[in-house]
Amino acid sequence: MPSKIRFILERGGELVADLLPEAAPKTIERVLEVLPHETTVYHTRWCGREINFPIKSIKPVLRENQTATASTGDVVYWKEWETEENPPEALAIYYGAEVIRDHRGFLPVNLFARISQDQWPQIEEIGIRVWQKGIEKIHIEVVED
Repeated sequence: MPSKIRFILERGGELVADLLPEAAPKTIERVLEVLPHETTVYHTRWCGREINFPIKSIKPVLRENQTATASTGDVVYWKEWETEENPPEALAIYYGAEVIRDHRGFLPVNLFARISQDQWPQIEEIGIRVWQKGIEKIHIEVVED
């Protein structure tokens, strides 16, 4: 199984995340099934310092290693857990410590990867850029070992 994934942003910047198989092996398996993937990256409205991008899993992703708090560099999988048919899904990267929530309160997500501390300044630069300048394309791929 690969150990890393890469995020390449349209306006510049590349982030590499270490997968956490000990924490969320099934989530990783489901994410890897849809890579490579190109989509649009957005800035969150509710969770503060977060950029996110929609995905569509091939097989259902179950709750695994869930948390409602995130640290800088955390990469999480989210879906509308309470929706039964065709729920919205997304991956998110945090560029600051945040409580994960929406208008209903705490929002559990699957933590499955982490971007190393040496990349944190670039995560923040990208996050602020998406917040201030708007959406852009993102390409997500497996890093070959």
